[in-house]
Amino acid sequence: MNNEKNKRIRIGEKTPKETVVEELDVKIENTEIEEDANQAFYDENGEFMWDAYESTCPSRTRKPNPHIKTKDGDKVYSRESYAQEMYDMLTAHDASIGQLLTVINPGEIHEGKIYAINSEFISVDIGYRELIYVKYDKEPAEIQSLKPGDDTAVLITQLGKNSHIVGSINGGVKHKVFMDLRAAVEEGNTAWVGTVTNMIENGGYMVMVQGIECFMPGSLAGINKLHDFSSIIGTEMYVVPVSFSPDRGTLVVSHRKYLQALIPGEIENLKQTQGETVTGNVTGTAKYGVFVEFNKCLTGMIHNNDLDEDTLAKFRAREIKPGDEISFMVKDIISNTKITLTQKANIVVNPWVDIISRYQIPSVVQATVKTKKDYGLFITIEDGVTGLLHVSELSEEVMSVFKAGDPITVQITRIDVDSMKVFLKMPQ
Repeated sequence: MNNEKNKRIRIGEKTPKETVVEELDVKIENTEIEEDANQAFYDENGEFMWDAYESTCPSRTRKPNPHIKTKDGDKVYSRESYAQEMYDMLTAHDASIGQLLTVINPGEIHEGKIYAINSEFISVDIGYRELIYVKYDKEPAEIQSLKPGDDTAVLITQLGKNSHIVGSINGGVKHKVFMDLRAAVEEGNTAWVGTVTNMIENGGYMVMVQGIECFMPGSLAGINKLHDFSSIIGTEMYVVPVSFSPDRGTLVVSHRKYLQALIPGEIENLKQTQGETVTGNVTGTAKYGVFVEFNKCLTGMIHNNDLDEDTLAKFRAREIKPGDEISFMVKDIISNTKITLTQKANIVVNPWVDIISRYQIPSVVQATVKTKKDYGLFITIEDGVTGLLHVSELSEEVMSVFKAGDPITVQITRIDVDSMKVFLKMPQ
């Protein structure tokens, strides 16, 4: 019975099949109209223009829900009971992922992380809506050895309309190193490991620093003039960026500045080993002695009178040449840039070196009267260190008692290392 009823229709009434077909045609027609309308919201590069689209959206005539607490000018139109909760969840999510890049351009350098690696591409996440793709076989071995999660820099090389964004990790890393080197010129306190690749005709060297070619003048290759200019080719050394030429795009580096920074520390070490035999290399000679470089960054002089017999004979015969190896001992450390050396065993160590560390101020010491004058007594604190005990510190009776060679107890009130003076008084 029911089957019969389903088979009957009223005259003029459309069959179910005809109705479905018509509705489908309408939907297809509406879809085509919507697609044509949506095409108006794409720019010439195929990018969808959200602002233009939103300006035609019916919601523009709606009023925001006044009961939703928002921030940063956000508007919520929903009247659903869960609208506030949904808004809070969305804003919390945005805060957790940080601010994403909205625009990138070819030639820009961006920091990111390796996302994935295969035999064709290395993909990098820079916080943009798309990953950056780097051709695997175009990168050097050290780049190919990176792994997912590693930090890196990438240079944007191409923005594809219908394909992915292409970049270069090697280009990004090199550009970042170049900018870091330029910044280091201003700071002047950062040393980089570089390899001396070759020597140039005008006097100087090319130094490769993490893929960036830099120039090092010959005068900045060491503390002293090199005796063999080709001896450093192919070697690694620390260099400090010292200048940048915008016109030439050239970075100038200095090994000399790095060595100069080592001098204070080496001087302190030298004080602890003064008197031990040291080996260095001759840097040059003068009428009065031989100049020697040692401990990488220190330079000293051996006076003619401090040369041993064999070396003195060679010196007089002008047989000592730059680069010759020579052994000696440190005689005196006058300053960081003035060190006297000797080859003779009877070294007289400068008693003023580290004298402040041997005597506290004030300090009561046992000493000896060296000489007696009308204006006071000269007191020997130790060999080579003598101070004046002025007559104003002594009574006539005391002055009359002491004579040269007598022991005496005095108090040191001040030590002036620069003028090599010790100030004394009688202890209370």
